[in-house]
Amino acid sequence: MYFWRIEKLKRQMAARPLSEREVLPYLVVFVALSTAVVYIPQATRNVWDGLGAVWTVVLAVVGSVYIYRQNGGAGGQHFLQRYFAIGWVVTLRWLLAFLGGSVAFYGTLAAVGADTDNTHWYDFLFLAVAEAVLYWRIGHHVRDLASRTAA
Repeated sequence: MYFWRIEKLKRQMAARPLSEREVLPYLVVFVALSTAVVYIPQATRNVWDGLGAVWTVVLAVVGSVYIYRQNGGAGGQHFLQRYFAIGWVVTLRWLLAFLGGSVAFYGTLAAVGADTDNTHWYDFLFLAVAEAVLYWRIGHHVRDLASRTAA
């Protein structure tokens, strides 16, 4: 199971599809983390929290279709293993960048006295863009792998 080295993973997957056994850890981590997110306690609820939840669901659907198309659509191969394996590695890398960006963003808000306990439009926008970037990057790497194996 890869945690960081996306190019090494893509080289391996371009050489041969992953076996079901090799894909299993990526699927298990995805299911476990997706389930765990439901139990993260939420503070106050307002319209921006609700909009953020709707955005996340819509983006998951639209982003998955986007990645499917980046893989070649109906003519693509090994979509699920590419989605889970590449998605895991890209998500770990994205998470590190997201944490750094969050510290900078919310640190700046605190420095100017704009930090509050309530969600505002700028919180929603920051998270919406960050989530969209994640799907874009997964799609980029899936497209790259699909082009390597189609050639």
